[in-house]
Amino acid sequence: MGQFKVIVVGAGPVGLILAIALQKSGIDFVVVEQRKHAAPPTAFGIFLWPHILRIFHQLGLYEDMQSIGLVMTELLNRSSTGEQLEISNGFELLEFAHGYPTMLFDRKSFAEVLLKHLKGSDQLVKTSKRVTNISTRKDGVTVDFADGTSEDGSIVVGADGVWSTVRDFMREKAPPGLFSEDSNPFSAPYQGLFFRVPRPESLKPGQTVYVHQPHRQLMALVTDTEAHMTTYERIPNVSERTNFSPNNVSDEDIKYWFDVPVNEQVTFKDLWDNKTIGGMVNHDEGVIPWWHWDRLVLVGDSVHKVECSVMSPFRGAGGCCGIEGAISLVNKLNRVLSSNPDPSRQDLSGAFTAYQAEREPAARLWVNVSRIDIDLYTSKAGPASKAATFADGRAIPIAANSPVLDILPFPDEKEGVVPWKRHPKADGQSKGVKARL
Repeated sequence: MGQFKVIVVGAGPVGLILAIALQKSGIDFVVVEQRKHAAPPTAFGIFLWPHILRIFHQLGLYEDMQSIGLVMTELLNRSSTGEQLEISNGFELLEFAHGYPTMLFDRKSFAEVLLKHLKGSDQLVKTSKRVTNISTRKDGVTVDFADGTSEDGSIVVGADGVWSTVRDFMREKAPPGLFSEDSNPFSAPYQGLFFRVPRPESLKPGQTVYVHQPHRQLMALVTDTEAHMTTYERIPNVSERTNFSPNNVSDEDIKYWFDVPVNEQVTFKDLWDNKTIGGMVNHDEGVIPWWHWDRLVLVGDSVHKVECSVMSPFRGAGGCCGIEGAISLVNKLNRVLSSNPDPSRQDLSGAFTAYQAEREPAARLWVNVSRIDIDLYTSKAGPASKAATFADGRAIPIAANSPVLDILPFPDEKEGVVPWKRHPKADGQSKGVKARL
């Protein structure tokens, strides 16, 4: 069909980072988003580990990300009666291990930085584009939208989240039994609240506070201006599809939290009564067994959902996993395009299979470790100082083995006591990449 072109569905963090990696690789693309704005006016934060900051460093984003992000410094565990149980230096240990900090970002500012670094983003990121149909053919793919327009391309990448439209079309077109027939392929062992509140003076920026009850946990992630609050409560596993949006949660539903102190000066109810946005949602988790079909492939929450992936006690594992997957997929596309600028379905299937083979084990490990972590924190004996130690210890080798973009030289990467296992495969870009740029 001519020049290879990627249609990215979804302009969330994973979709935009995928787009930047494609642009650095000289691969033509367009990003389509059903929302009116790529940078959401109101959303919860995104919490990212050191290996993702390393990817940002390689992509030229690190300096701007440092200017908008908050380095996490302290993890404080408390009982439901207000007793201070322990203060963890886990964030410092992660930086010691990897050389980069762990950071919390406001999603709107985060998206604005990504759009700033995406050259021509005003033309390449198209909003108010709700997908109504995806049709494939021997030499390409067409995506139709509710506004009557369409996009032609070579492949579609579904970066459109846990309720992925692209995944739904894959399920319709694939042989019966390959994909789950349920509208929600994940299950939720926990449910809870999300809400944001102006930061009380007694909560320190960069602090994470865990408050423990048997079978429940409250978490506060504190920025310069706000506290991002999340609760977890064990429930029988359900696969009910729930979307987070501001909704009515009655005081009766959550009264067992009201008198629980977050610190010596503030109770849960003090924060809840001053929230700016809040609602309840199920915390879905899981990894689907098949990540691609024909010319369609999935990344991020559309294929793997880590327990409350943005704001979990395991601190952002879902966002990290999705960004790693985006980089891995672009590496596989670069490899197939280096040998054939107009790859066949078979060529693409090989690239997609290699991408899934590389990322699925890590995704399943992130999910499993995160689940063990939250189960420990909500156990009758919790909180476990052992929980954070276990989780961080298991995750350090996963992070050290994180992919970077194969074709892009690295500008003086940072390194801690745990060496990075993967590096760009060449000192400079290949002739094929240079030709595409």
